[in-house]
Amino acid sequence: MRYSVPRSLSPSPVRQQAQPTKGRSTYGLSLVESSDSDVSQDDDENNLVYDSESDEPERPVQVRPPRTKPTPEQRQIEETLAAIRLRTRHHDPYEEWEKQTRKDAFRVARKDHAAMQAQLLSDRDKAQAQEDRRLAAIHTRQVAEVESMLSSLKIQQQKEEDTLKRGWQERDRALWARIDAGIKVEEDKVNAKVEAERKAREEQEKKRAEEEARRKAEEDKKKAEEEAQKRAAEEKERLRVEEEQRQAQQDQERNARLAAEADGRKAIGLTTAEDDWRTARQILLTVKNETMKPIKAEKVRRSAWGEYRRKITPKIGQLTNDANAIRDITLFIQSQIMVPTSPHPPMLYTGLCSSLAKAILLQAETEVTAEKKAAIPLAQLTAALLDGGLPSFPEVLFARLAQRCGPWAIPCMLPTTDVTGQPWPDETARAKALGYRRSVEDGVAREPLAEYMQRIAGCMRVYFAVLRIPPNAARPINSMFQMPRVWVWFARLLGNERLLESPVAAQLIYTALDVLGSYALQIWGHQWVKMLELMYLGATVGFGSDGDKKKLIGGPSGEGSAARSRLKMEVERILSGR
Repeated sequence: MRYSVPRSLSPSPVRQQAQPTKGRSTYGLSLVESSDSDVSQDDDENNLVYDSESDEPERPVQVRPPRTKPTPEQRQIEETLAAIRLRTRHHDPYEEWEKQTRKDAFRVARKDHAAMQAQLLSDRDKAQAQEDRRLAAIHTRQVAEVESMLSSLKIQQQKEEDTLKRGWQERDRALWARIDAGIKVEEDKVNAKVEAERKAREEQEKKRAEEEARRKAEEDKKKAEEEAQKRAAEEKERLRVEEEQRQAQQDQERNARLAAEADGRKAIGLTTAEDDWRTARQILLTVKNETMKPIKAEKVRRSAWGEYRRKITPKIGQLTNDANAIRDITLFIQSQIMVPTSPHPPMLYTGLCSSLAKAILLQAETEVTAEKKAAIPLAQLTAALLDGGLPSFPEVLFARLAQRCGPWAIPCMLPTTDVTGQPWPDETARAKALGYRRSVEDGVAREPLAEYMQRIAGCMRVYFAVLRIPPNAARPINSMFQMPRVWVWFARLLGNERLLESPVAAQLIYTALDVLGSYALQIWGHQWVKMLELMYLGATVGFGSDGDKKKLIGGPSGEGSAARSRLKMEVERILSGR
């Protein structure tokens, strides 16, 4: 539905306000009830504008027949139609004035635009003409420059042609000179060749005589060298025999001394290095032959052993330097693996002890080799397991340590025979008893010395850290894991010259001092200072009666020199109290 709204006051001087007419609604709609024609006529009359009310003619009174009152819908339709007619027939002078004003403004704008365009075209033509004159001047100047350059190039080309002609002439003269010289050289060569052949025959005869003399001198020299090598071999053999005799005499004296001291050692519970090695070797062979082989041979035992073994390895790998974590892992290994509610059979328990010891040592070889601080939690776990009262575990652990580190865990020289009394089958078996691994890269019997030293040092660092931890007073611990073992280890190593010549000795002494040096000084005091002085002399002056430089601790190799330097600095640090 559309409504007509009264217009606002117009600023146009020709427009006047129309007077309100009778019969219009507040929205400008006619409310007179009439037919369509009547409504149209009334609208035309009501829309007329007069200067005053007195000019408006009187309307005749029309008598209309009565009609029925329209419904609201009809009234709404009629009002809508009346509004539409009113809108279509209305004429607004303001709109006409506004349209005319727009036309005038547009005409003026077009005139100004045309003038502006003409001015712009004129300015552009002037600028273009000026640019054309400038370009023509530049072109003329460039043409003159190009002509000048071409002239100079032509002169230069002529000079070069003259130079080339002179060069060709010189080359021709030189070529003919070389040809003449070549001919002369060939003639000289022929003459020289004839002369050389004559001299060669003479020289050949002379060389033949000299060769015979040289051959005779070489034969005499070879005989002299053979005699010198023979004398050197005899001297070397004599020295070897003397060394063997001296070593045998020392061994005999040592054995006699040990035999004389056997009763005293037995009374106080001391053993020799050879006894300790044989004991550890015997335990290792017993575990391998009488425990592990039967377990692996039977499926039920192998399955049970593998189930518990797979629980040990992750726990050892999860070890951190946290007291709560160490305690939890210790309790888990003791209560859930080693000593559960239902006890294991003796064979399975021994196999688990071997697996636990192997896991600890493998962790030491990998983690401690990379980071020395990793030995602390591993040593605390090992000490807690040793204090936990696990039967046979200390013996199996030390046997595994002797297997991984060889005789360096005791230390002693490897005997020429095994504990069975049989000699070692080959060099590979002997190297394995020394703790060497077979190299995976080149397949040799022994791994590189540097890797061997690092791996042995990692295991021994954990062992020395275990010795430093005070044991539980309520339960005795194996003698191999007590603090006095440190003194025994140093005394045996420093008393064996053949062991001290190895680079491994210098590396292990440094490792032991790094872990136990300051702590041992607090325990043994002045006696430990004497031990440190002995080590320092061996690393600086040398050991032996003559103090030979070739008998420094660690030997003359590069690995030994590096380990010896670390050893000297560690002794200096301990003695300075830092």
